[in-house]
Amino acid sequence: MKKWSKLASSFWRPRKDVVRSETSERPYYYLGDGLALTKLKSGHLLYVDPLEESVCAHLIAHGTWEPWITKVVLSLLKPGDRVVEVGGHVGFYTVAMAHRVGPSGRVVTFEANPRLAGLAARSIRLNGYVPWVQIIQKAASDTVGSVKFSVSRQYGGGGHVFVGDNALGGDTEVLEVDAVRLDDLDLSDTRLLRIDAEGSEPLILSGAENLLQQPDIILCIEWDVVQMRSRADPQQLGNRLAAMGFKFWRITTKAELLPVDCKSLGDLGPCDLVVARSNPFDER
Repeated sequence: MKKWSKLASSFWRPRKDVVRSETSERPYYYLGDGLALTKLKSGHLLYVDPLEESVCAHLIAHGTWEPWITKVVLSLLKPGDRVVEVGGHVGFYTVAMAHRVGPSGRVVTFEANPRLAGLAARSIRLNGYVPWVQIIQKAASDTVGSVKFSVSRQYGGGGHVFVGDNALGGDTEVLEVDAVRLDDLDLSDTRLLRIDAEGSEPLILSGAENLLQQPDIILCIEWDVVQMRSRADPQQLGNRLAAMGFKFWRITTKAELLPVDCKSLGDLGPCDLVVARSNPFDER
């Protein structure tokens, strides 16, 4: 037995470039070459970029991100639901929603940043969700074809359809990526459309007018009027949604829904909105 233990240890010696750190029961592994693996509070394993400060730093340090919004998003879903996500980053929400809807459901995630989309795809494979999750490395918009997309290694969570040079700081890089309209895809029976697109929400929804006709669809949208004004008038977007029968609720830090008057959307402070034709919490 001792001989076998010596032999096994020679084969299973950790790579020198893999650094393991563990806080409580939540391990973190630096894998080298700007790649790491962390365990979330949910128990999922997620590939992250340790140089990315806007989201990944929180995932590494705390094992979660926006817990009040996460709680609401997951409460809107049940096994078998279909989800469309625009702005998936490294897949934090993606794996959580995939677990929630299960193999009888479906999650389609769009992430235009090729590095982040690659990390998300690896995490989907690692957690065993490939059969019902699709990562699409494209931007969702109101046009089809090639668009400029600003990315940053340090502030990856701020990636967006191009509006100006160095918008994300000194390491801003502008890429050419493919863009698609959600209405051109088969996304029938979508229960939840989650959008976190750094101001491109008006463009995405303009390319999803048919999708929005689905009577029971729920939207969860990052609402930042400063970012959106570079593409469209946020109040006009709110008016269009209201004309389609939608109502609005702000997600509070207590994971509650606070009604919002459509007339106030043009001046509303940054938040995440639930947009639906009836209060979705009344249905659950």
